[in-house]
Amino acid sequence: MSRRNKDKGRLAPFVPVTKDTMKTPAWKALSHGARSLYIALKGRYNSRLQNAVYISSRVAVEELGLHSHRDSVLRWFRELQYYGFIVMVSLPHHGLNGHGKAAHYRLTEEWYLEKAPARDYLKWDGELFHEQKSPEYYQRKGARFYRQKNRSRGPDVRTTLVQTCGPVSDKGGSEMPESGTDVRAISQDSTGPDVRAITSLTTPCPASALVSALSAVTDAAAVPDIPPNDVPWADSDEDLSIPGFLDRRAEIDLSDPATLAVQRRRLDDLANRLTRLEPLREAAE
Repeated sequence: MSRRNKDKGRLAPFVPVTKDTMKTPAWKALSHGARSLYIALKGRYNSRLQNAVYISSRVAVEELGLHSHRDSVLRWFRELQYYGFIVMVSLPHHGLNGHGKAAHYRLTEEWYLEKAPARDYLKWDGELFHEQKSPEYYQRKGARFYRQKNRSRGPDVRTTLVQTCGPVSDKGGSEMPESGTDVRAISQDSTGPDVRAITSLTTPCPASALVSALSAVTDAAAVPDIPPNDVPWADSDEDLSIPGFLDRRAEIDLSDPATLAVQRRRLDDLANRLTRLEPLREAAE
């Protein structure tokens, strides 16, 4: 068989990730960055040598792309160890030539120096990985943020603190009393002893005069009876009496306060008109 036919159907170099590993709860709990780092580590594993794998944080940042950072890579290493996918077998150290050596890890799902796979990720207790960052991290992050903010404003601009005004409410002052037995409700009386009702008259008019005038107008007996012979049109055949739908004098009830108030308003309006016409009458005379 020729070499050409022998190489037919062979896959290109790849990194195997078994389906059983991807179905485990520990793999599903991994972050995307930790999964990418694990694939980068497994790409350095040789099944024949059964060796430990390593990758420096600088190289990992270059391989994983622009969205990764050295601090993120170091956190993903700790995450993989927490879930049981890798175990550190040698600490990072300086070599004989003075250059640093990255830490070496054993893949728990692969053979290592004739030792069977441990698969520690299957023993995960279900508690998610949570790592609180150190206070120095937030201090560095805050200092970096303020440097970038000042740099965006310009080289000669500095961050200044503006003194704000004092508190709106004075805690030392008297507080508003709460509702209780000693608190009175708002009075329903809108007028006081010295306040008079609003009237349309320009001059005050006593209430007694209004009542007497109203009585004179509404009292049917006060209307004089004119003899028929004295009326110029008495000989007319037409009925000149007031129609029933216009004669409403009998319907006025002075004992009703509402009716009395309406009649008072009408008298006020009439008196106001007469007051306005008085100068014209005097000028005409």
